Amino acid sequence: MPFAGWPQTSQPEQVLLNWWSQYEWVDVVSALARALLVAVLAWQVARLARYSFDRATLRSGADANIRLLVGRVLFLIIVGVGVATVLDIVGIPLSAVVTLMGVAGIAVGLAVQDILKNFFSGLYLLFERPFRLGEEIQVKDFRGVVEHVDYRTTMIRTEENIQVLNPNALLFAEIVLNRSDFRPLPKPPADQAEGGERARAAGE
Repeated sequence: MPFAGWPQTSQPEQVLLNWWSQYEWVDVVSALARALLVAVLAWQVARLARYSFDRATLRSGADANIRLLVGRVLFLIIVGVGVATVLDIVGIPLSAVVTLMGVAGIAVGLAVQDILKNFFSGLYLLFERPFRLGEEIQVKDFRGVVEHVDYRTTMIRTEENIQVLNPNALLFAEIVLNRSDFRPLPKPPADQAEGGERARAAGE
């Protein structure tokens, strides 16, 4: 027995076509396909833009930390534009998304508190530059050369060729010794040195 709303016909093809049109599945599939295409394109364009920017600035001799920071911000901006476009294609208004994020923001913030802390700590390290890529630092018991500052961790390579991943929040909160920025203490003037030797001789 046919479902309510279906035309009374003996042709299965016509019944299926009417059902497909009635529920607008063509529009739904088309919107999802376009949204998926835009998402893939946005991701690839973001990666290509970051890679191209890194290669272009590498030849200019710009600071490695600044290049990494700007490339990462550029990547996130393009991905954000892609996400907004995908939401618009599938018919989800940005205002509703913002409202939903505001309601769920506390729960999400508590769930990913450590991830967000490490992420913003990494941005701070790249912006403030307490150390640079290629410099030798020491954090607690680990000492090595900084190889990469990622979203969550900072990678250093020890003298034993061991790769150590330090959470960015740890580098932000702990004391970091930058051994590549060593500066010898200035020598005292000659008269002060002679005066010190005379004082030591008189004491003897």
